[in-house]
Amino acid sequence: MQSATDGAEELDRNLRLGTRGSLLARTQTDWVADQLRRSDPLLQIDIQIIQTTGDLRRDVPFASVGTKGMFVKEIEQALLEGKIDVGIHSLKDMPSDLPPALTIACVPKRENPFDALLTRTGLLLDELPKGAIVGTSSVRRSAQLRFHRPDLIIQELRGNLDTRIRKLDEGTYDAIVLAAAGLNRLGWGDRIAEQLSPKVCVPAAGQGALALEIRIDDKATPACLKLINDVDSADAIAAERAFLAALGGGCSVPAGAHATVRGDEITLIAMLAASDGSKLLRAEESDRRRSATPLGTRLAQRLLAEGGRELLQR
Repeated sequence: MQSATDGAEELDRNLRLGTRGSLLARTQTDWVADQLRRSDPLLQIDIQIIQTTGDLRRDVPFASVGTKGMFVKEIEQALLEGKIDVGIHSLKDMPSDLPPALTIACVPKRENPFDALLTRTGLLLDELPKGAIVGTSSVRRSAQLRFHRPDLIIQELRGNLDTRIRKLDEGTYDAIVLAAAGLNRLGWGDRIAEQLSPKVCVPAAGQGALALEIRIDDKATPACLKLINDVDSADAIAAERAFLAALGGGCSVPAGAHATVRGDEITLIAMLAASDGSKLLRAEESDRRRSATPLGTRLAQRLLAEGGRELLQR
């Protein structure tokens, strides 16, 4: 990436962004590009579409793909090879451990972090009839749904957001659960029948947030990104990802974490469940925001000691 050589003659800055090719990924990346241009009108942005393992294997259940970071690995490889300057990810897709040469340099302001229930007739979760078929691709969501409503039939749901909604409308499912953030970003928030409370469904760590990932040795790009970094979102994410890291899990672990920041205080709600929904552990604690990472680690250790280790080994 080029940067200014001196204050007298400023050069145009070029930034290459890498993203998945789905409608949501491209919409998110276009939003990031717009925010960057607003912060620096001289910035020249090139968006590159990169296919990931998760995109190529859409019809296979997530648990069967067996690839940690299935939606980020190829983008990270392009970063490492110098083909792009910034990888744009949905933060919830990112494993807790990053490649040593990469780092998350920016977390823009977070969208709605919660899960959303969509139904054809507007029914709420507790109004769904016994035996209703609910579609989700997430082991975290399915475990919590089974715990809350063991009478429901939970089935695998893959595909992009528009594909998933079409399957609902065609009658394949009675209800589906998606991230509210993606629906809002695409302008489909009016399809939400119910936003699920964290008392029912704790979101995934990082859900609703974007991660702008760069090479650690890239000294120029951070200056372009810092103006769109949201400190509150970044601190909340730090607590949530610390919880996930202490569990030793990625997006395939039936665990959730949701942090809120108010002034100097951060509160974290964390959840760990058996994949079949037979048991669910929850914890909630608050601390100073500067202790976001220790807070996440502490809650993970607490849940592991309360039976979480056995749940992860099932």
